[in-house]
Amino acid sequence: MTGKQSLERLLEGNRRFLAGQAENVGAPVDLGSMVASQSPIAAVLGCADSRVSPAHVFDVGPGEIFTVRVAGNIAGPSELGSLEYAVHHLKVPLLLVLGHEGCGAVKAALHGDADGAVGGLIREIAPAVRPILEQDEEVHDVMLEAVSANVWNTMGMLIERSPGIGEAVRSGALHLAGGIYSLSTGEVSILQEKG
Repeated sequence: MTGKQSLERLLEGNRRFLAGQAENVGAPVDLGSMVASQSPIAAVLGCADSRVSPAHVFDVGPGEIFTVRVAGNIAGPSELGSLEYAVHHLKVPLLLVLGHEGCGAVKAALHGDADGAVGGLIREIAPAVRPILEQDEEVHDVMLEAVSANVWNTMGMLIERSPGIGEAVRSGALHLAGGIYSLSTGEVSILQEKG
């Protein structure tokens, strides 16, 4: 399965989720078949927000996606190491960075800083999203633009911070994509390159 085919399979699952026709979540699982190994069709780097469960959103069963979740869907060292494992050892053909509508970490990065470890997350996100507030042209939906900018930034960071992921993308072994989950509709929209 190619990365683009994996992405289409996830989007088909999202369409079932939207239609209320989920097939996989809650279905009986053959645990014995998963003991020896795993072979997910994709890795998803998503936000830790409790309202955004990739398995539900994409209507996949256990073992189909390798999920890494952290507030603001950033690519810090732990997340990067986990994703490198998925790419190099599990040979996932797709790596999807999934942001979501109304992300609290992105909102905090737009409007200020935070103390403690949360501050580290916010400082990772802020350079990508704060320029949206300084644009000369009016932005229709500041939060949506900021969430999108954060996803694009994370995609760039994955390539910049991991030579192995970058090489897998350049060679075509790995398809890197970004998406936004709408809390209000349940739909996942894939970000398209500009220009």
